[in-house]
Amino acid sequence: MMRVDAGAEALGAGPEVSSGLVAFFGHDRVEPTIRKRVGAIRHAGWSVIEYMFVRARDGLADLTIVGDAVPLGRTVDRHYGRRLPVLALGVVRALRRWRDLRAADVVYVRNLDMALVAWASVRLAGSRAPLVYEVLDIQRLMVRPDSPGRLARAVERWILGRCALLVVSSPDFVTRYFEPVQGFAGAWHLLENKVMAHRLGEVAHRLDRDRLAGPPWVIGWFGTLRCSRSLTILAGIAGALGNSVRIVIAGRLSEEDIDPRDLAETLSRHPNMSFRGPYANPVELPDIYEGVHFSWAVDYLDDGLNSDWLLPNRLYEGGLCGALTLARADTATGRYAVSERLGWAFPEPLEHAVIAFLRTLDGTTYTDMQSRLVACELSKFVDVHGMRDLLDRIA
Repeated sequence: MMRVDAGAEALGAGPEVSSGLVAFFGHDRVEPTIRKRVGAIRHAGWSVIEYMFVRARDGLADLTIVGDAVPLGRTVDRHYGRRLPVLALGVVRALRRWRDLRAADVVYVRNLDMALVAWASVRLAGSRAPLVYEVLDIQRLMVRPDSPGRLARAVERWILGRCALLVVSSPDFVTRYFEPVQGFAGAWHLLENKVMAHRLGEVAHRLDRDRLAGPPWVIGWFGTLRCSRSLTILAGIAGALGNSVRIVIAGRLSEEDIDPRDLAETLSRHPNMSFRGPYANPVELPDIYEGVHFSWAVDYLDDGLNSDWLLPNRLYEGGLCGALTLARADTATGRYAVSERLGWAFPEPLEHAVIAFLRTLDGTTYTDMQSRLVACELSKFVDVHGMRDLLDRIA
């Protein structure tokens, strides 16, 4: 069994000595990447005051704000018009802690609407703290050619002119959007969607990176499940290959993008497909990736745009857990997987290409590639000093 305990101990060293105060404005306090970022800032030795909204959704059980946090209200996904009055009220609520805003050394924001709330709050509080604007996805509104899209881009250009640093999770966001579309020429910082080192100790002793190199080949599709086309393609693979493949799905289903009835109907037609449901990250990563040969890192939600530019969490989580990547050719994910020898990227039509690949895949080929994956330094998948370096740079 290939364990990562020793490497995890080295990567997950204790926090640095406290360096300053961060006012963090987030759109959803329970969203995994929000919790990951806040935890990383604290582990870097900085104090954090969380100015947080929550997103209204079914099954959201815990809305209690714990620790040093300021509840700003509840918003909804994508409905920007309905969100504006709540955002304005969020500014009022944030100003209840105006002294803390004035004392902050850095204001860190996720997404454009949070940048507006944060900018208004800190200016009204009299703060001169630098604004850090993080973007993990280029939302479809930002690339629309109509009036709402043009207005959104104008607002973002205004924010970009007032932020000290742009943070992105993929270089393509800068080269394909911020520079050519927004005319951005300011400072930017790459903070990849890696597993945070300070959380690795929770799972390292349970990670089994070894795999039995042979069918049934197990494909795992994990995370926030938004891509209905991926569901269709995976169902086609399951139907074509039968008992020689298993499809394991786990995560939070975005019901605005995939109808739960469609998922249930698909699963009923394919006994070699299963849905585990939501999971805790990173605590349950060893459980969902157990025995999984391939991590499905395919996305068509914004085909030709954000889907082609991003480098998703599952790229790094899969590598850490011993699963090779399956990706689309001519995308940032596909290019990264191939260049770093983390998996394969396939041309269109994707379904037929993956079926042909799995039909001819032999144990030796798989073992050779998976051995290279396991031999990689853990820092390829784990963020060791990324947040500390970012904060040191802006401070």
